[in-house]
Amino acid sequence: MAFHEGTLCGFFHTRAQEMDAVQPFLMGRFDANGDPTDDFRTLTWGETRRQVLELASGLLALGIRRGDKAAIFSESRPRWVIADQAIQAVGGVEVPLYPTLSKDELAYMISDSESRAVFCSTRDKAEMVRAIRPGTGLEFIITMESGGSDPGQGVYHFNEVMEMGRQNLDMAALEKSIALVKPQDVVSIIYTSGTTGRPKGAMLTHANFMAAMDQFTDPTLIRRQAQDRDLHLLFLVHLPICHVYGRSCDYHVGGLKQGGILAFEPDFSRIPKTLLELRPNVIISIPRFFEKVYDQVTSIVSRQPGYVRKMFAWAMRQGEKFTGAMAKGERLGMLDLFLFSQANVLVFNRLRKEAGMDRLVMAGSGGGKLDKEVCTFIRSMGIQLTEGYGLTETAAILNYNAPEFTGIDRDNLNWFQNKMIDWTYDCMVRKQAQGKSPHTNPLRSLKLAVAYNTLAYRLQIKPGTVGKAVLGTQEKIADDGEILVKGPQIFTGYWKMPRETRECFTEDGWFMTGDIGRFDSEGFLEITDRKKELFVTSGGKNVAPHPIELMITGRPYIDQACLTGDGEKYLTCLIVPDFPELKRFARKKGITFTDHADLIRQGEIRELIQAQINEVNQRLARYEQIKYFTLLPRPFSVEGGELTPTLKLKRRVIKELYREEIKAMYGASSQRADAGQTGRAPETFIVPCSPSER
Repeated sequence: MAFHEGTLCGFFHTRAQEMDAVQPFLMGRFDANGDPTDDFRTLTWGETRRQVLELASGLLALGIRRGDKAAIFSESRPRWVIADQAIQAVGGVEVPLYPTLSKDELAYMISDSESRAVFCSTRDKAEMVRAIRPGTGLEFIITMESGGSDPGQGVYHFNEVMEMGRQNLDMAALEKSIALVKPQDVVSIIYTSGTTGRPKGAMLTHANFMAAMDQFTDPTLIRRQAQDRDLHLLFLVHLPICHVYGRSCDYHVGGLKQGGILAFEPDFSRIPKTLLELRPNVIISIPRFFEKVYDQVTSIVSRQPGYVRKMFAWAMRQGEKFTGAMAKGERLGMLDLFLFSQANVLVFNRLRKEAGMDRLVMAGSGGGKLDKEVCTFIRSMGIQLTEGYGLTETAAILNYNAPEFTGIDRDNLNWFQNKMIDWTYDCMVRKQAQGKSPHTNPLRSLKLAVAYNTLAYRLQIKPGTVGKAVLGTQEKIADDGEILVKGPQIFTGYWKMPRETRECFTEDGWFMTGDIGRFDSEGFLEITDRKKELFVTSGGKNVAPHPIELMITGRPYIDQACLTGDGEKYLTCLIVPDFPELKRFARKKGITFTDHADLIRQGEIRELIQAQINEVNQRLARYEQIKYFTLLPRPFSVEGGELTPTLKLKRRVIKELYREEIKAMYGASSQRADAGQTGRAPETFIVPCSPSER
């Protein structure tokens, strides 16, 4: 039966029928009962579609019908995708929930969304749902792991629902149900994480996500990749696909559109080992992941003998030349191109292999601004790192800084241009996906050199920007600097919030992103900050905190930073050190300590961080400089309430939790003046314990 390919479920079932039934699709560390294991288990396209249909039939047997809401309260895993497609198949609306939600947040979202059923990844999560169930209207709980089943109380195991589906399977009815789904139907209500106020449920349609899928795959090389049915790239999926970014990039684009293999590793601590085990082709992540790569590589290199450090510094200079040329879309000279190739052979290839990134074709960064220095570093290593910009309300995409050929007409390419694009694709994608660096084989190196000098040098990407507006999207900057957009990926509104929906659009229909930005002369967008997060000092100066925080966390020995100073005379900062690196420094210097709190009290540690802040201050205008800072003994976290599930700072929460520390920093100015210390370098305040310990 033909399905409507303008819907996500129609696209999935069409793709599943086109694919080889035994082609791997989903991988996870779970057995057939959904229980965790150490080894990866693979589901093929045929097995995945069968489970989707059986689970959908089971949902129908439970009474779930078209328009009903069903939530998924789970980490990223294969059964997340299967549950999502089953909900779509019966015409339902899926409500993704972050696995880190508190009981109050969980109760609010299940009740507000009017969900009749909820899929839970673990027994603990199922018990958490059972505890908040009264008064929510929830009828069914379906656990992905075994144990805890109680059909009499409406609690079922995933396999039980599939078995119900097998016993009641009516393929004709299911296919009709899938065919009835329309592009304009709401497919998902995604609650924004919310740094302020209560979460809002953004309603996204099939058409929104399908438009985003086309926009993500519009760049020339990615389009070729999507058309290459023999290439099945391995995506390392570690972001929560309950969030629109991971969902669109990994699940929709990587899995559905490109026919890739989705390997789920939601445990961030296991990623270094998983990289070496799987050697993935694509990694979609957040800026902090790439910052960690940068920190770890530079830290390791700093401890090597002098000749190794000199070799690495030389290789980085070659990489920076190459990256600089790509930022302008200009051709690198033959000598510099040769030296960059040798830098790969002698340095970068080894680094990538030791990190499990030797088969990496592409990496993507989103969910926050990536520091330009980090982006340049990753790209200098020969890793095609792309950046993008979007919101939950825009199905994750508005701008995309993917490598794209400039100055050519893609719709009217001649034979030679097509051949050069084919050679570029073959060297940079197909061969690289096999771990065959284009720089280590004479023929591949020659092909890439010819392609580069004739056409591929036009593959422009600008570190520090999020690229140009994607296909079918209009953008402009309002008088106050806010980015305004229109496009087919823009959501239909907030669930049961008509006033809030009206307030996020201008009178003439432009969606107000809430972000501040500017375009350069070539139309590349740079995000400067969130509109609601801009500080205004008591002196009337506007300060964007996020870029300054990026500069701070880009320094050695610093992991997290939260700037304060709205309405104050000067800026201060709460700093979480990079404790593994700090401990390494302390051992090298012979500094003894008992715990984190004791470590950050040490004078040499304070001086070390002070030196890093002084270097940042030298790059800032006087009114942007940090006058005082406080070192904290524990990191900001989702569990602690300081971060959203997408790892953005909850400034109001942090300000309240560290009220006394912030107050002390703003009382320090008069204390210093009384002591005759005016004009000295900023003083360091040490927090003796975390708020939970006071």
